[in-house]
Amino acid sequence: MNSSIKKDSYSKKPKSISNKNLSLTSVLETGGHLGRPQVHRSQRTLCIGQKNGFWVYDGEIIKQSLQVSYLYLKYFMGKQGSILVINQEDSLKEGVKVFCEKLGFYHMQEKWMGGLLTNWGQAKKQRTHFLKVQETHGELLEKNKDRPYLKVKNRFKGLEGMPGRPSLCIILDIQDSEYAFKEALKLKIPVMAFVNTDDDLNGVSLPIFGANKSLKWVRWVFNLFLYWYDKDEKKGWVKENKSRK
Repeated sequence: MNSSIKKDSYSKKPKSISNKNLSLTSVLETGGHLGRPQVHRSQRTLCIGQKNGFWVYDGEIIKQSLQVSYLYLKYFMGKQGSILVINQEDSLKEGVKVFCEKLGFYHMQEKWMGGLLTNWGQAKKQRTHFLKVQETHGELLEKNKDRPYLKVKNRFKGLEGMPGRPSLCIILDIQDSEYAFKEALKLKIPVMAFVNTDDDLNGVSLPIFGANKSLKWVRWVFNLFLYWYDKDEKKGWVKENKSRK
């Protein structure tokens, strides 16, 4: 994991969200435009140059990626399917959990379980068996701190009710979650991904450009999407997907 990510609280609402607008200033204030020392050839034209050795995104490109990604996110939320958020960064886990709970998404935040997507039938059987054990012996196993039980419990945390393969995967870092990304591509599951300047965009259906190792930036994007969703819901523009509740 990237130790450079600073701890922060997801309970704080970023000041740039409070004005209810997505502006270039708000993007710059979060530092979302700041990339890495390297830039992948698929992204060179998306950057305006370098600053102190780091590539810098065009702020307007970031704004467009946020707007397009949210529109498609709303589209997938209206379908009778599920949305899976995949994250491997410890400091982002609580924020991902809150975001998913508010929108009815599922999340996988532990070491990737090989075949979770490509061999979903087997993974579902394992989950069903675990849930039966949890129902009958879970309390005792928890009390005794049974390591095999707790390991499996941790593995399926956030996936308990997922009915089938997701219609959309949201990946916070396609390099950290390489195997999950490959499984989604193999099954042609659309991928929305937080990407930085050194990421290869090949296979990413909906890129969200920005400093994806910055807790401040990821939190800001989550809050922006939640604000937009809440606003659309009040206007009656959101079709609730009952299967995720």
